[in-house]
Amino acid sequence: MELEDGVVYQDDPGTSAMMSERVSGLANSIYREFEKLIGKYDEDAVKELMPLVVAVLENLDSVFAENQEHEVELELLKEDNEQLITQYEREKALRKHAEEKFMEFEDSQEQEKKDLQNHVGRMEMEERESELKKEFNSLHQRHTEMIHNYMEHVERIKLHQMSVADSSDSGTLGRV
Repeated sequence: MELEDGVVYQDDPGTSAMMSERVSGLANSIYREFEKLIGKYDEDAVKELMPLVVAVLENLDSVFAENQEHEVELELLKEDNEQLITQYEREKALRKHAEEKFMEFEDSQEQEKKDLQNHVGRMEMEERESELKKEFNSLHQRHTEMIHNYMEHVERIKLHQMSVADSSDSGTLGRV
């Protein structure tokens, strides 16, 4: 019995399998040769050879089917491999991009840290300058007060000396 892709044969009664086109072609060629031998020598000439050839053809068909399964599996594995390579390359590019962004972030953080340290340094200098100005103003005011007190003291001494001198002048004049 023939089907679309091959010949159906039976191992056991009740089971059937489809033979591949290649093996079916070989089986047809062997069958024609067996017919020639039977025609020439009789059916007994191939009686014992026929089951061996059928077994070999069945094994060949089985190996051929396994080979096709392996080829399909290999093709699927190749596709999986290509997808994995594509995914790996994409993830590698994403990782590289993330590392570049991280390095940019680190650089900006480092620059911001330096800027803040410089700003803190300037603020400390301004605070120190402000404290020194306050201290200077306080000392200047104290100095001004001391000069003012000194000048008042000098004026009082002059006035006192003048009043002592006036009183001694009037005392000497009065005695004369």
